[in-house]
Amino acid sequence: MIVTCPNCTTRLQLDNAKIPARAFSVRCPKCEQIINAQPLAPQNQKDALGAVGDLPASTRAQHETSASHAPIINGGTAAESSLDAPPGASASAEGEVARLLSALLRRGAGETADAQVARRPVWERRRALLCVGSAQGDAAARSLAENNFEVYLATDTPQAVERMREDVPDVLVLDAEFDTREQGAISLSREINSLRMPERRRLVFVHLSTTARTGDAHAAFLLNANLVVNSSDVKELPRALEKNLRDLNDLYRNFNKALNVAEL
Repeated sequence: MIVTCPNCTTRLQLDNAKIPARAFSVRCPKCEQIINAQPLAPQNQKDALGAVGDLPASTRAQHETSASHAPIINGGTAAESSLDAPPGASASAEGEVARLLSALLRRGAGETADAQVARRPVWERRRALLCVGSAQGDAAARSLAENNFEVYLATDTPQAVERMREDVPDVLVLDAEFDTREQGAISLSREINSLRMPERRRLVFVHLSTTARTGDAHAAFLLNANLVVNSSDVKELPRALEKNLRDLNDLYRNFNKALNVAEL
């Protein structure tokens, strides 16, 4: 048994066989301080007698028991680890992967179908109504016809308005000199402004101008047109139209998909 002096902290080794069964006192040989001590309990005596190194026997037994029940960490391969997994875990994981792949495939198929619905058939010709009073009318009609447009030339305002009300064209080309006696440009502009929004979105309004430059967005905005083309650039009308149509299709792509309608 070991006791410690509370005064000088000297440790005294006592013979367990000579320790009484009741409380006792010893004198510190160094500082002469009286040390009061209690006898060891039976279990503590057993631990002291069976100690190995600094670890009592009972404590060592507890450590051995804990070690025997400790989980084993598998440092092997993934294949060895899978052997310890529950039987249904692998099948469940494979089923989850298959479900995710199926969802992705369905989503991809849906997007492909949407893209096909929104695309305009290549064999379908765009219809163009030309209301041009200047000498550039024939050149504009010829250039559009050569680029796979179905062209209709209106000779006066009533004919043009009737054509628009019967079937709104894909493209309307107008200049300020069309049917000046009946104020054709003003009448047709009013007819365009009266269209319902779904119809107006499907119409590309091109204004031929003698002053504005081709593709001037500000001039087109003031004229409530989609595109302005200078009269001297009539031969470039199909190319300018194609660019404007691409821009409009990009702008309304999601809108057209939502309505399930073809592009312009």
